[in-house]
Amino acid sequence: MSTDTDSLVTFLIAFGIPITMMAWAYFKMNATDRQSVKSDFASPKFLLSMGSFAFGVFLIEFSDTFSISVLKTVGLVLLIVGGIGSSAVTWKTSKVRSLLLLALFSIMVYFHIS
Repeated sequence: MSTDTDSLVTFLIAFGIPITMMAWAYFKMNATDRQSVKSDFASPKFLLSMGSFAFGVFLIEFSDTFSISVLKTVGLVLLIVGGIGSSAVTWKTSKVRSLLLLALFSIMVYFHIS
């Protein structure tokens, strides 16, 4: 397991700052808002769409930073599940946006594989 200092710094900035800001905002919320956030993040709709997408991107970047190829495969699977889930959720409101999302996720997967 080897790592490059530049990729480690980029990884920490890209994921450390947003996670810190979200945690800070969460701890400043009152109890009802916290409960609302917990229920939103635990919903199957979120977990199958943006949750799996975000965790997949995190795993891909983590595997690129620390040279762990197994995590990249798991991240790609989660990225694909997130793309399909996001398209399915969006399909109910707008079919054009849903197809656009599916095309965008397909392009992202293509660039991560190649």
